[in-house]
This record gives sequence, C-alpha cells and structure tokens, in this order.
Amino acid sequence: MRSTNKFFAVLAVTLLSLTQISSVFAEGSKPLLDKNKFSIGAGLSLNSVSGPADDELGFQFFGAYNLTQVNLMEGVYSSVEFGVMDYGFNNDSTGIWGTYVIDGGINGRLGWLARLGLDIGDDDGVMLGAGVDFALNKQLDMRVEYVIRDEIDSLQFNVIFNL
Repeated sequence: MRSTNKFFAVLAVTLLSLTQISSVFAEGSKPLLDKNKFSIGAGLSLNSVSGPADDELGFQFFGAYNLTQVNLMEGVYSSVEFGVMDYGFNNDSTGIWGTYVIDGGINGRLGWLARLGLDIGDDDGVMLGAGVDFALNKQLDMRVEYVIRDEIDSLQFNVIFNL
C-alpha cells in the first residue's frame, strides 16, 4: 500500500475519532477538555532530504489543544499538537508527530512560536522548529516555520482554525 493511501487511511480514522470527541464534553458535568481550546490545521511543506536538489513538496494535517494552565510566563502560551505528514508526493514517506509548542506576541497580530517533539514514521526521532504566526482574525492564523528532523528538514506554511 503506497504511503499516500496509508496517509489518507490515517486521516480518515483521525477525523472519525474527532467526531466522537463530543462524548468528552458531557452535558451536566464539568468537561474533561474545553472545546474552545482546540484548533485544527493543514499546510504545505518544502522538504529537504539531502540538499536543495532533492526538495519535495509535502502536506500535513494536525490538531492542537491550548494548555492555558501551563503558561511559562506572562505573554508566553503553550499547547500540544499532533499531526500526520506526507514528506513528498514523489517520496514514499510519511510520519505521525507530536510536539509541545510555546508561542508569544511580537507586535499586534504577529507572533513567534517554537516546538519540540517526536516524529514517528519514516523519519523517527526528535523534531525541533521555530517560526512566525500571523493572526488573520480571532479564529484563523497563518504560520511559516522551519522544522528540523533527523533526516528531513521542512519549510512549512500552515493555516490554523481555532475552534
């Protein structure tokens, strides 16, 4: 089975699982998770395996949960993100990843972010990234990031929808 087919199978299972998350927000009791702290996103990435000549265009889908109770200092916020990435249309490689993200404001709607986490898949190991975030409005953000993994480095453009 090609990695693209695997990717879409994982994406379908993820989306079906998200539809069941409403049971976490039970009526009449304090919810385990606050649905207003969830975000979903998607993006494109330019992935470099062994130099610019081998760059490939890839894509990813991810979800995030804001951890308002784990803010490191005033103006610095944190979240966790989990996603699925296909590293290239011509490259048969995919990965599932999870990261801890911190972010803060620079000026007005412009902000910064940094991430540290793990990639599990064809490029197993630590992933580290940094970038800038621009809030289009209260619910929609755009991000540009550079993410380093063990074998694949990515320049990513992502769009995030805050639920």
